[in-house]
Amino acid sequence: MGNLPLEELGNEILSTARNEIYLSMRFLDVALAGLSFSLNPGISSTATDGDTLYFQPRYLLTAYEENPVLVNRAYLHNLLHCIFSHLYLPPMEDGNLWRLCCDICVESIVDSLPVSCLQKLPSPLREKTYQHLNQSCALYTPARLYRILENSVFYRQNMILLEQDFCIDSHEFWPRKKENSDTDSPQEREKQQKQETKWQEIGEKTRTGMETFERQAGTEAGTLLQVLKTSQEHSPGYETFLRRFAAWHETIRLNDEEFDTAFYTLGMDLYGNIPLVEPLEYKEEKKIRELVIAIDTSGSVQGTPVKRFLAKTFDILKSSRHFLKHMELRLLQFDTVIQEELRITDMKQLEALSESITVRGFGGTDYRCVFRHVAELQERGQLNRLQGLMILTDGYGTYPSEPPGYPAAFLLADFLRENRFRTGEPAWERVPAWAIKLRLKENEWRMEHESI
Repeated sequence: MGNLPLEELGNEILSTARNEIYLSMRFLDVALAGLSFSLNPGISSTATDGDTLYFQPRYLLTAYEENPVLVNRAYLHNLLHCIFSHLYLPPMEDGNLWRLCCDICVESIVDSLPVSCLQKLPSPLREKTYQHLNQSCALYTPARLYRILENSVFYRQNMILLEQDFCIDSHEFWPRKKENSDTDSPQEREKQQKQETKWQEIGEKTRTGMETFERQAGTEAGTLLQVLKTSQEHSPGYETFLRRFAAWHETIRLNDEEFDTAFYTLGMDLYGNIPLVEPLEYKEEKKIRELVIAIDTSGSVQGTPVKRFLAKTFDILKSSRHFLKHMELRLLQFDTVIQEELRITDMKQLEALSESITVRGFGGTDYRCVFRHVAELQERGQLNRLQGLMILTDGYGTYPSEPPGYPAAFLLADFLRENRFRTGEPAWERVPAWAIKLRLKENEWRMEHESI
């Protein structure tokens, strides 16, 4: 009970910080309601586990007395980790650098917000850090920063100072997503999954709220909206997406053979001109459906990630017991023209292809050639039951102006590009509104250590 006054005081300070952030950025209302407060004397500053914002009372009181802006920034720092799902990303090999990259991401957002309750003069080291990173990366994500800094002389020379400047909170309560996570109990894994889903939904609602009030959000939180869009682009995972997109559907239709004439005759006998008709039975028709996967093999795309994508795709399809019984696969490689087309109709072809695929192309990128090719096949009486078209690409190319008559999905993978930090409009924004978009997670594909 001796800690009760400190806890009440801490709760009041954090409530005040929450109110100030809300009044300046109302689109964060749902996110701000996502964390409760709890005193924890065992930590050095603040921390979160996705449900609770923990605070060290001495740190909180000292920071508030020095400048309430520090508390506001610490609150938002933890909140952005949750909104961007940093807690649930698989960590890289160097845990300290990975935590630093997560912190730099959220601190750069906080520094970019022209909101009075968050404004603080950045240190010379911060300005130098942002200048160094901006030379290679236009939009920060932990994986991108990790690739830049892991072999950087700048990081080795300033490692301790960077941690002191950017590491505002403790990450000790973050759920651990590692290879040996099987040691977690089913209850712990279920709780973590619920938390992750909760923050994905909150992130989507926050993004929607910002886009609804675009004028206000655009001036107050342009960088936040950009990063939030990027964080939302990688949900769901590729395996879940592929299983849904390539799901085999049975066609249900009326079964005319099951028409019962007895009710018809009875009605005519009883009422003269009013037949009784029993609802017809339904039957399932098993129809072969087709799926087209097009691979962007233009000059900006690397061969090794393409092969890894195909290997994982084939593994997922092979694990589906219905796929090759009821679906045909067309695999296209293209740049500005179709470089190769393969038709796969059985498991042996799929297994052989996964071992021997050769990447062809390396010209420019014109997605229109893929849609033209599919249209030509349909005109020749092929692909009449097309389930959909998936295009693996870095997103930089010429798109068709009109939507096709079937689902088309662009799988955006920044790690495919040789020049991974090219500047310009993000690929996500280039994709037409009529298309399905999915950003492939860099962590999910384990591409972080590919040569840049």
